Amino acid sequence: PKTVSDTMCVYYYDSSMADQHELHDSGLAVTIEQLRSMRVEYTKLEGTPEENLEQINKLCVECGYQNRDEIAISPTLLENYEEKLKIFFAKHIHEDEEIRFVLEGRGFFDVRDKADRWVCILVEQGDLLVVPAGIYHRFSLDTSNYIRAMRLFKEDPKWTPINRPEADTNKYHVDYQRSVTEFS
Repeated sequence: PKTVSDTMCVYYYDSSMADQHELHDSGLAVTIEQLRSMRVEYTKLEGTPEENLEQINKLCVECGYQNRDEIAISPTLLENYEEKLKIFFAKHIHEDEEIRFVLEGRGFFDVRDKADRWVCILVEQGDLLVVPAGIYHRFSLDTSNYIRAMRLFKEDPKWTPINRPEADTNKYHVDYQRSVTEFS
């Protein structure tokens, strides 16, 4: 897959109390190198749908992803929409890496950097994001209120968030913190 950093929209999240669906752009950009230092991988797939699927299939073989599904999020497509968005937006970790390929729509995938600041990644059609196990993150839709994404899994599809403060001492979070310290 081709990495396209000039089309990437990543920045430090401002601390305003505006709606979570808004940009929240502090004006401080984050580079692809800074994302990688957090062990977050961003790739833009710009081929046809068939070419992109071929790239996803190749990634699945290379990385051992055995399962996939699709999720569509909008007020009309997701049962208990408002409740689910609150869960997605709460700061949490997972014990598995999180892999998302955006098929349609837009949203914000926020991750915490080493200084515990929010880094906002605007994801849209063609974006492939790999977020490591143990990193604090959250998700929200933008003002369009719609996204459809493919989720890739190494084993059975599952999405189990672990929130603070329990996550602070979780083995996967502790290992993640150690890995970014060693990686820098």
